[in-house]
Amino acid sequence: MKKILLLALPTLLLFSCNETGNTQISSRIATETPTIVKGENNTNLAAKKQIETPAGKLSSMEFEEMEFNYGNIFYPSDNLHTFRFKNTGDEPIIIVSAKASCGCTIPKKPEEPVMPGEYGELDVIFKPKEGQQGTPVTKRITVIANTDPKETYLNIKANVLKGM
Repeated sequence: MKKILLLALPTLLLFSCNETGNTQISSRIATETPTIVKGENNTNLAAKKQIETPAGKLSSMEFEEMEFNYGNIFYPSDNLHTFRFKNTGDEPIIIVSAKASCGCTIPKKPEEPVMPGEYGELDVIFKPKEGQQGTPVTKRITVIANTDPKETYLNIKANVLKGM
């Protein structure tokens, strides 16, 4: 009888503690985790937007072309194109960032402000990847500057051929 009582008591305690523990864990996960994750994501997004938002007075720019087609190019190769633009506003243009939609496209923005009436250049190097052989490719470059709208989109196209 003592053996049964000694086995029953720990088993009873084990099951009663386990239920309480699960309830507390479930309730913690349901209430705390989304708040923490949501807050962290919002903070990171806000920080990224703050970095990319141009400060100061706005200007305007006009690109000579919004799209460039390299035509037939070989894999592997480095293909350079320069997008020229004119500052058509009254304030210096400051390009905050130029980002490509893929790692195979590398934009290089001007580091110095482009004064009103002057021209600036944005270089783009396209290095096709092996998996792009035999297909037409289109990539987008997003230029963020102190303009309205703050984002300008440029496109490059190419038909990637197998190398010799």
